[in-house]
Amino acid sequence: MTSLNDKVAVVTGAASGIGAASAIALAAAGARVCCADLDEAGARAVADKITSDGGHAFGLRADVAVPEDNTAMVAATADRYGAVHIAHLNAGTGYAAGVLDFPIKEWDRVLAVNLRGVFLGLQAAARAMADTGGGSIVITSSAAGLGGVAASSAYSASKHGVLGLTKSAALDLAPHGIRVNAVCPGFVASNDAIAQLAGGMAARIPVGRVGQPEDIAHLVAFLAGDNASYITGSVYSIDGGSGAGTRALGKRA
Repeated sequence: MTSLNDKVAVVTGAASGIGAASAIALAAAGARVCCADLDEAGARAVADKITSDGGHAFGLRADVAVPEDNTAMVAATADRYGAVHIAHLNAGTGYAAGVLDFPIKEWDRVLAVNLRGVFLGLQAAARAMADTGGGSIVITSSAAGLGGVAASSAYSASKHGVLGLTKSAALDLAPHGIRVNAVCPGFVASNDAIAQLAGGMAARIPVGRVGQPEDIAHLVAFLAGDNASYITGSVYSIDGGSGAGTRALGKRA
């Protein structure tokens, strides 16, 4: 099991779904965790769960599209725990519309959160890590970062973009002892509305079930730890085999 004792982590989008599961998994492995989200109450609730289970965490509000919020998030974590060693840049949003009808306002908002927000968080976290000997940054992309998705052009473009950012940042930051990797979740039941679709989706997924936030969190915790010290600039699909191709529906072989 990955040990993150004496490590300090920042997780964005930590109020629910993958971010909440990641914060909990990192804390369970021994890290002290800043749970950051635009939903401050939700972030604090996740932090409270961690502390009630014997871990160390606090929650705060952060709009990842705002440079000052990213700087303040990292500074608050370093002030409380002494350093930042891990960042899971997970916050994201989307909007459904065909490309011909996609509102410019919504395009800008999705890109601001999903791409600009990741860049700002990466920059703030990496500056802190560079001052204390390095660390690990894990970015949440998506299966939509590996292929197109109908009615989700902004989301897919932003998730493709963070993969390029991951690889470029890995090259820039390696001399500072900072590793940068990305995870690409497939269909994950990250909230109640998505979970309601799970039955219909499961038959299309080779392993026969949809993903759970904890599935992604376990990979994030591994990439955050020293057992992944030779891994940087890598992109990990975690999609139950969906990206491998297609198989006939019906009985499983």
